[in-house]
Amino acid sequence: MEIKERFRAFLPVVVDLETGGLDPAQHSLLELSVVLLGWENDQIYPASEHSWNIEPAFNTTVTKESMDVNRIDPSDPSRITVSEKVALQECFRIIRRAIKDAHCGRGVLVGHNAHFDHGFLIEATKRSRVGRNPFHPFTVLDTASLSAIALGHTVLPEAARRIGIDYDTKLAHSSQYDAAITARVFCEIVNRSGYSLDS
Repeated sequence: MEIKERFRAFLPVVVDLETGGLDPAQHSLLELSVVLLGWENDQIYPASEHSWNIEPAFNTTVTKESMDVNRIDPSDPSRITVSEKVALQECFRIIRRAIKDAHCGRGVLVGHNAHFDHGFLIEATKRSRVGRNPFHPFTVLDTASLSAIALGHTVLPEAARRIGIDYDTKLAHSSQYDAAITARVFCEIVNRSGYSLDS
């Protein structure tokens, strides 16, 4: 079985964002990380990671509450950033290549509370006028929901612990770290499911 058969020609791509607030229409996209997944012997695994620090887009804002949580200061001169448009263009190009290589038709966003990340990506894509979004327009795979079913918990650190993954709270709320942990949780749940086309 190939990954295209396991997920109905969708390629799962793990995404985590750090943002300037909760409203995708007015709050900034600050970090974007994706984990591409590999497939071997009917097992899925994290294959490669890609991350961008993003300069807040024009007419977006960052709340103090978000800075307290994610510890991102957009005015920090040591923070090397690219524009929202460049980050999205580069990210989408990488994902489209992975979709083609896997012989899939489209990507499907995997995230912890995935609709939040999906909504921010959709809004940022419109705002920055970036075309060819590789993700399905409304379907997502949410590891919070999957964890509730498979592990009896929805919070990422506890879901990780229950599956045997160490979670470092000092690294939490970095998009790169949370994407990596989310990818491991997702892969473990999928691999434990025992699903096969012969079932």
